[in-house]
Amino acid sequence: MSARMATAMVVGLSSVLFAAVPAVAAPKPKPAPDVTVDVTAERFILPTDGWTSVDAVARNAGTAPAPGVRLVFTLPAPFQIGQIASSSAWTCDFVTPTVTCDLVDDLAPGASAPAVNLTGYLYGAPVGEPIEAVATVSTTGRETVLDNNTGRKQFQIVGKGTLRGVIWNDLDADGVREAGEPLVTNVGLGFWSLDDDDQYGFSNSYNGTYSLDVPAKRYVGRVQLYKSSWRFTTPNVGADDSVDSDIVQVSETSYTSNGETAVLSVVAGEITTVDIGVVATSTTP
Repeated sequence: MSARMATAMVVGLSSVLFAAVPAVAAPKPKPAPDVTVDVTAERFILPTDGWTSVDAVARNAGTAPAPGVRLVFTLPAPFQIGQIASSSAWTCDFVTPTVTCDLVDDLAPGASAPAVNLTGYLYGAPVGEPIEAVATVSTTGRETVLDNNTGRKQFQIVGKGTLRGVIWNDLDADGVREAGEPLVTNVGLGFWSLDDDDQYGFSNSYNGTYSLDVPAKRYVGRVQLYKSSWRFTTPNVGADDSVDSDIVQVSETSYTSNGETAVLSVVAGEITTVDIGVVATSTTP
């Protein structure tokens, strides 16, 4: 037998051997539940005597229904839980400081269960001490992913500072508050936190002066005027900030003018002054 013929026979035999091995398809993953939980709170920078509302929402991110879903939700001391709210989709038991809720029905793939809500109140919490709400969700179904079963939300405890000022009628419209210029009693003012979803202020029935003790964080003050009665005076006139107006007009509609302060960083134990000067556009006092 020639060398060429022997080589051809080996090559042919190899082809037959390789062709005889069938291809094996990768096994398809079995449908499985995957429960997760998110913990959220709109207000999370709080004073020592503050309060907050916290939601825990369980979701099935898997491909099969999740049976026997249980949510264990803790809002620890120094919070005291004043209210627990949930829908009839859950049955809940409470043993301070933890609420344990069982979902009545299976949780469908891609679906979220109704939120379980805790309202917590602080009584003399230490400033600077972080507090963490924790929720853990589980299912009696076989999960393939377990590292997303816990959600957390951290709260920061801060001291209070004071927002203080006057709202006055700038009779000569020069942007400076002078002796004899009267206070205005029908203009309101609100302060919105830039660091969480929090708001302080008063309506349009105040007496022209205000003083608000608020958590130490950043705010923007906002004022809305009815153009039929008032317009904003010229802001930030001169070097003496104690006698000028701190509101800048930022927008208007057919009926209102809207003004804002610069960003205000309130410091615990300190006073931040915001004065508002307005000019009458009618005879309305």
